[in-house]
Amino acid sequence: MNKQEEINENDINTKNSNVKFASYLSKFKLKIFLVLFLTLLDTIIVIASPRVISSIIDNGIATKSREQIMQNGIYLLLFSLFSIVFSVITTYVAAQIGYGITALIQKDIFKKLLNFSFKNLDKFSTPTILTRITNDSDSIGNAIVFTVRMGLQAPIMFIFAIFMSYQISSDLSKIFLVIIPLLIIVIMVLFKITSPIFKESQERVDGINGVIGENIRGIRTVKTYTREEHEVTKFMKDNKLLRNVKLKVVYIMTILEPIIGVLINAALIGVLYFGGNLVFSDKLSNGQLIAFISYTSQIFTGLFLMAGILMTVFPSIISFGRIKELLNTHSEITEKGNAIDNIPSGSKLDLELKNVSYSYSNSKNNTLENVSLKVPFGSSLGIVGMTGSRKNNSCITYNKTL
Repeated sequence: MNKQEEINENDINTKNSNVKFASYLSKFKLKIFLVLFLTLLDTIIVIASPRVISSIIDNGIATKSREQIMQNGIYLLLFSLFSIVFSVITTYVAAQIGYGITALIQKDIFKKLLNFSFKNLDKFSTPTILTRITNDSDSIGNAIVFTVRMGLQAPIMFIFAIFMSYQISSDLSKIFLVIIPLLIIVIMVLFKITSPIFKESQERVDGINGVIGENIRGIRTVKTYTREEHEVTKFMKDNKLLRNVKLKVVYIMTILEPIIGVLINAALIGVLYFGGNLVFSDKLSNGQLIAFISYTSQIFTGLFLMAGILMTVFPSIISFGRIKELLNTHSEITEKGNAIDNIPSGSKLDLELKNVSYSYSNSKNNTLENVSLKVPFGSSLGIVGMTGSRKNNSCITYNKTL
């Protein structure tokens, strides 16, 4: 089954009272398994590479052995080629998974909206619906693409890099007992501060979409009464609110990024200083020191990838919660089991209401109460009354938009 078929067939049931994210992932099980398997192989190659480099230096360059240099060089070249192939395949398949799920979610939202009554739409404004079907859906797709690829690689790289560095030098590895906890604290502080900002950002996008939607629908009125400047001012107000929210993240990153950089550089300086002393005392070879530095970089890379996963997944969790709220909303339009699906051409049917009552969701009193009437086929019915006499309520009740 190709990608297009996956999107068109076996759709998630939008009538389900509890839409779950796993129901979307289950449609891509084989592709997810393929990505995880290739990512595992790629991670093994990444972890093994510093050992090969160490062997080239200690067994090749130090002993002036061309054979060792050529042999290990070929291994390193093969590792690089396989890593490139695995990376290209996993990126392509991960994109199919992420944006395939995005397409399914967007289709389910659209189908759900078509079944909504006006009463349902009173709960969800047009701007928030637009944000959920675009920004929120894209946020989920991007998070899936990143997480499927890095969700396995990051922790494996982090754990095995620590293990391999400990195997090289247990004394030198003690540096990580200080640096890693400090980095984790900084990352958790960053996560704690920025998490509420993501939710606020989506709400500001809702506001901008609302202003844009109002102007598109009422563009003739705006031009007729020369209200362009007023609408521009209104838009800029919401736009500045969104800008300020995004600037908060920039300001926070501006402060914390140098702190992270200082900690990483301190770790590297410590490795070079203490590692150099071990080399001078013949407790560590040059190749082992270079391999240790490579594993140090892998430890930091794995740690930051895991932090990146958290920073990517958290907004997508908020986004899916907003989408789930919409998909789990029960439609006020309920079809009877014996309802007629198709009316044959030429049928002569009457329109009849029996004891129909209606009230708005925020009102305790009925706007219409116990309305009964019958309009025979071929007849016309005129509803006459003063402004505010519920004529419009009657019409929308008849055509089942509520």
